[in-house]
Order: sequence, then structure tokens, then C-alpha cells
Amino acid sequence: MKNKVQKIAAILFLLIFGGNILFLNASFVPRTQNMENIGILLFSTYFVPFELLSILLVASIIGVMYIAGEDKQ
Repeated sequence: MKNKVQKIAAILFLLIFGGNILFLNASFVPRTQNMENIGILLFSTYFVPFELLSILLVASIIGVMYIAGEDKQ
């Protein structure tokens, strides 16, 4: 690594990631969900965040395509 900031960031990442792995409950079992309930929640309760996220993703894809397609002169 080239500088101290990268080393500190890597160590911090490993500490946080390792801490999360250690405190993860081994008996974690996800609840089963009904697809109909997920669809109802997505298009009723979480409609606005869902649409905002879709706009953000489309804008980021367009931005990446614009940056990647620039010709260097």
C-alpha cells in the first residue's frame, strides 16, 4: 500500500468486517415470505423509496456510460 491512509482504511475495514462476522448469530434463519405480501408492501408502503431508488440507479448508469464513453483528446 502506498500511504498511511490506505493502511488505516484496510485495518479499519478488517476490524469492522471481522466484528460483524463474530457477532453474527449462527442460528439465524430467515423468515419465509409470501411474494404477494412483498409486492403489496413494495407498491403501497415503500412506493416512494422504490421509485427514488430506481431514478438514482438509472442516473448512475447514465453517468457511468457518459464517463466511460468520453474520448480523450
